[in-house]
Amino acid sequence: MGCGGSKPTATAPTATNTTKPSVDLYLADISPPCRAVLMFAKETGLELNHKPVDFTKGETKTPEFLAMNPCHCVPTIKDGDLTLWESVAIMVYLNDKYAKDPAKLYPTDPQKRARVNLVFGFQRQFGSNIGDYIAPQILQGKDADPEIEEKVKTALDLFNKILEGKTYVAGDCLTLADFSMMVSLTMLDFKDYDYKSNYPCVKAWNDRMRALPYFEETNKGWYEMLKSLPS
Repeated sequence: MGCGGSKPTATAPTATNTTKPSVDLYLADISPPCRAVLMFAKETGLELNHKPVDFTKGETKTPEFLAMNPCHCVPTIKDGDLTLWESVAIMVYLNDKYAKDPAKLYPTDPQKRARVNLVFGFQRQFGSNIGDYIAPQILQGKDADPEIEEKVKTALDLFNKILEGKTYVAGDCLTLADFSMMVSLTMLDFKDYDYKSNYPCVKAWNDRMRALPYFEETNKGWYEMLKSLPS
């Protein structure tokens, strides 16, 4: 069957992939979830109308933005009358509606899709552990917290086990979950945290993801921000 899982049946819903989208994406390019959506869009060749938002200036808490998204977060999309936030919901929706082959990144085979969904669930804690470790150092200039770092090490160890015997996070094929996991991992590039020496499967997967032709472009904002921080 290759990547994508089972073939769609006659009754399966099909993506509206002949429609040229006019989707507004409200984003901050340093945000990991926003960068996941950007990677997805590049992989699928989907053109989105970028609407940069500076949350440090309170632009997600204006009356206009709150009327659109009461959770005042990015990424947020508007596609006609539909407004969505949360990067996974956004990627699944855009993939289903606009990708030429929706099953490629989000398989229709129940078992393959379940593996992708499992990683989505794991990513929430994985990203939270890394964010809890990195954010106070960047935003408040605090020293690294050894207790929280232990949680990061545990998360990396678990991720390494998940990747054993796999090319990508859910198997042999690139999926939506790879984008979510990758942008979480990139947070550890702050102060060049070593997540490679002791985690060979993570290192191999990381190298594979960084070789994607759009990786640098879609993550440029994050790395430019890191360079601007005082050493």
